Amino acid sequence: MFRTLTLASAAALALAAPAFAQPADSGAVTWTGPYIGVNAGYGGGDFTYPFSGTTDAAGTNPVAGRAHQASSGALGGGQIGYNFQGPGNWVVGLETDIDATDIRGRTDFYSVDGAGTATSGGAESKVNYLGTVRGRIGTTMFDGGRFMPYVTGGFAYGGVRNSVGFGCSGCSDNGGFSETHTQTGWTVGAGAEYALDRHLSFKVEYLYVDLGSQDLSSTFGGTINAPGVGLYNADIREKTDANLIRAGLNYRF
Repeated sequence: MFRTLTLASAAALALAAPAFAQPADSGAVTWTGPYIGVNAGYGGGDFTYPFSGTTDAAGTNPVAGRAHQASSGALGGGQIGYNFQGPGNWVVGLETDIDATDIRGRTDFYSVDGAGTATSGGAESKVNYLGTVRGRIGTTMFDGGRFMPYVTGGFAYGGVRNSVGFGCSGCSDNGGFSETHTQTGWTVGAGAEYALDRHLSFKVEYLYVDLGSQDLSSTFGGTINAPGVGLYNADIREKTDANLIRAGLNYRF
């Protein structure tokens, strides 16, 4: 489904300009009014896993730390919004968007205990979708106000899937877990939009997104135990952030 949505967004970006654009005139444009559009881009960042616990079930040997997993992937979707152009070339607006994403990171591990029993496995996190609700503030300039750089920020949310699996040679205590949940946070960024004519505009923007953290401990009962791999009384969390670069087309009504 993600690949279909991304390809559809990319195709729309490529085809919408000749389909909608009219020859640009030399007059000023207005940014006031509603708009709808599509976007596509790429993102990457970190999945961070703060953890604490003990290496023994009795709780006599505490450990704590923070693991990191780099992420990257494509994204594509759509947005709707409304602009109001006031005096002094200032434009204020509100925009909401939602993208299907393939931003993911994976780590594989392998260990051998003193008896020679090997344990292998992997951990993966993936952002399945990402949405924002943001304010925008920009100013118009050049070519009758066709060019509008802006800053933006607001609320962000996303669906994050975390999966861990492991197994060991010659034993039956293979295990793991997988869960998907919605995380919320904030976003801030900047971009620029250019009015191709009185309806169609093209934009490029950067967003930093922080989706906060999620407690994973209850999913596996607070214990990960296999030969060579053990954490007891565990408190493990997952924190997601990403840097996004997107291009988009908007149709202003």
